[in-house]
Amino acid sequence: MDLNKSLIVIFFLLFQVITVSSQIKWSFETNTPLISNDLKTLNIHSVKKTPEITKGLTGNGLRTDGYSTWYYADFKEPLSITGISGWFALESFPVDTAAFLGIKNNKNQSVTFCVNRFGKIIIGLGEGEVYKYEPTFFYVDKFKWIHVLISTENEYLNFYIDGKKIIPNNAINNSFDDITEIIIAKDFRTKKLGIHDLTAINGLIDELSVWTSPVDFEFINKEIEYAENNIPKLAIPESRFVNDFSRPKYHLLPAANWTNETHSFIFYNNKYHIFNQKNASNMFLGQINWGHFSSSDLINWTEHKPALTPEEGYDFNGNWSGHAVINDDGIPTIIYTTGGEKMGTGIAFPIDNELVEWRKYEANPVIYGQPEGFTRTDPRDQFVWKENDTWYMIIGFGIEDVGENRGAVLLYKSKDLKNWDFIQTMFEGNPKVDNSGIFWEMPIFVKTDNKYILLVNKIPQKGIPARALYWTGDFKNEKFLPDNPKPYNLEIINRLLSPSVIIDKDGRITTMAIIPDEIGAIAAYQHGWAHLYSIPRVWQLIDGKIHQTPHPALEKLRGKHIRIENQKIKSGSALLLSKGHQLEIKTKIKPGKSTKYGFVLYKNEDNSEYTRIYYDAKQHEIVVDQTKSSLKEHIPLNTKKDSYKMENGKEVDFHLFIDGSALEIFVNGKDAFTTRVFPLHKESNLVEVFSEGADISIEADIWEINNAIMKTDY
Repeated sequence: MDLNKSLIVIFFLLFQVITVSSQIKWSFETNTPLISNDLKTLNIHSVKKTPEITKGLTGNGLRTDGYSTWYYADFKEPLSITGISGWFALESFPVDTAAFLGIKNNKNQSVTFCVNRFGKIIIGLGEGEVYKYEPTFFYVDKFKWIHVLISTENEYLNFYIDGKKIIPNNAINNSFDDITEIIIAKDFRTKKLGIHDLTAINGLIDELSVWTSPVDFEFINKEIEYAENNIPKLAIPESRFVNDFSRPKYHLLPAANWTNETHSFIFYNNKYHIFNQKNASNMFLGQINWGHFSSSDLINWTEHKPALTPEEGYDFNGNWSGHAVINDDGIPTIIYTTGGEKMGTGIAFPIDNELVEWRKYEANPVIYGQPEGFTRTDPRDQFVWKENDTWYMIIGFGIEDVGENRGAVLLYKSKDLKNWDFIQTMFEGNPKVDNSGIFWEMPIFVKTDNKYILLVNKIPQKGIPARALYWTGDFKNEKFLPDNPKPYNLEIINRLLSPSVIIDKDGRITTMAIIPDEIGAIAAYQHGWAHLYSIPRVWQLIDGKIHQTPHPALEKLRGKHIRIENQKIKSGSALLLSKGHQLEIKTKIKPGKSTKYGFVLYKNEDNSEYTRIYYDAKQHEIVVDQTKSSLKEHIPLNTKKDSYKMENGKEVDFHLFIDGSALEIFVNGKDAFTTRVFPLHKESNLVEVFSEGADISIEADIWEINNAIMKTDY
């Protein structure tokens, strides 16, 4: 299949054009095509089926996504213009130099008004497919209206931000008498990472104008005065995902685009706050900000502006994962991984009590690079706790030795969270014995019942995926002493990773973690969002192992209830339990001598799509069979399984949470596993119970689950 045809849909949107003596102005009050002899066509390039019309500066405006959506117009006859302008509001800075707008003439020369990944204004110049960039000393902010103007009057091109002239390092001669093309929200230059375009912007557009007479600066200044008192509404329009039945409705995930793990789970001023790796500008791991959510109940969440954003200097290459604690003065403190020439540790403090605005510590980075004597240069992912009057911090790391590389956590200590001393490696793996891999990410260290839990995530290696592992043990003489040489797997079937942990307001150890999509880049590109977080879970340490159960706060989302009493299911047959995209199902199964029993989920009537999840009593395995799970392109069709010992014939509890593509299953009130399912058809939402080898009986409670309230405040 032609990739361009499968991904990029080109729409010819005949937005209303207002032609006055001095300008051609596009209006976005409707996206209904209009027929007019003098209509100038504004085209959209997008993966989406329709343009996103949302609130603009005056009336409606256009919303872009940062990676697939931009606008352009071709003129059949070269057009003599005196300028081009528009209003823009950025949700995020781009992952590369991207353009607000640009013009191209009949000599294939182009000029673009650009912004880089730190908000710096840059002027792009093109000769055919060769581009160069003239920097300026001007910066713009996110989350505010910005007026952009290229004036083609006089001998040199002039550039304006909010009515102020911006001077490039070198003056640019005006050779743009005959304009054949304009581009909006993207550079003319093409630069990609895989299928992802890097030169488009993510935000709002309004009041696009092509000036054909001298630019009316008096009119523009009035617009600027009006814009100063208007905060742009950059929330993702509901229309973007309204028909996406695979997008979860009660699991937490960002409003759009790409995310990775959660981290830094804290409770402050009667609110839970959790942060996340966030790239609002595209659909891959890059331009990493600290996203931020808050909640009063762990169920309904508000997404805030990113707490931390990369800046030129020590963290130019990303604000990576870390931790947050309440310091000795009762003030939250962020401790994060600085991605620069060397990886390091930075800290930040809140400016307001809602923890929306943060300032980075002026003495950052407080740790720069790895400790002396170690060869790896990528320490990352801090976790901080307090023992008596001393703050301790571990950082994920790996040891490189001749013949054996292994994961490790570096241990530091401090009295004030600002000045840190390296102590030693608190614990190191032994891959030949414990299969714990060569590098550990996202460590957490939690004390409960006089025992410590050390959890790490081993990174992928030689085709073996990442996995969350944990030991229990003691902390003595600034070393972790495990109870057993081999760690436990956090999940029965490997999917969920990097749990963040908090003691909730009722004293429960509560966690949330990432459940990756594990789908192809093209499928994620088409979805417009990637990855999500688990429901909140409660941990208890029982007999040296973590027992996981759903957090009781989830019960408030329960809607319509159905009870099934002691229903027999014959061998080779199935019982329809329910259908729906948002469900909670609690079952007790008496398996008798059944050799395989479990669930058929995401099934449609003609059996062309379904997923089977079951217990194989002969092999003592949990099996997730997704070989028939989807007819959609770019969705992996595979089977995962792992050992799980259950006493044959003994009653088994399965507790399921279904939320669009997200599926979490708890077994016997202690163990858990997750998966993701992306069927093509909305009707693939049947849930059945089946048995092979012998009859079984089941009782079940089934609830329809109401949507959680997910808001953005920007």
